[in-house]
Amino acid sequence: MSSNLILTLQITAIGMGLVFGAIILLWGVMALLVRLSEESENDNEEVIIISAGKPVDSDQKQLAAAAAVAVALAKQNNTTEPRPFPLPPTATVSAWQAVLRTQMLAKRRSGR
Repeated sequence: MSSNLILTLQITAIGMGLVFGAIILLWGVMALLVRLSEESENDNEEVIIISAGKPVDSDQKQLAAAAAVAVALAKQNNTTEPRPFPLPPTATVSAWQAVLRTQMLAKRRSGR
C-alpha cells in the first residue's frame, strides 16, 4: 500500500477515535450529573394524591364557589352590544399607491 493511503487511514482512525471518545466522555458526565442531582433532591416534599372517589363536602363547596365566580365574571364581561369592527392598519391608500395599482392591473389585462 502506498504511504499516502496508510497516512489517510491513520488520520481517519484518530479522528473517529476522538469523536467517539468525546461522546463517551459526555455520556459519563451526564450520568454523573444525574446521580448527583438525584442525591440532592428533598425527600420532605409534600405529595398530593388525587383520588377518583367521592369528593369531600368542603371540596364540593369550594368548587361550586369557584364556578359561581367564573360564571359571574363571564356574564359581567359579556355585553350584548355589538362591538365596532376595527379597521385594518392599511385602510387608507395614498394617491401614488392607487395609480401604481391601477397601472399594474392595466398591464395584467392587456397581457392576456
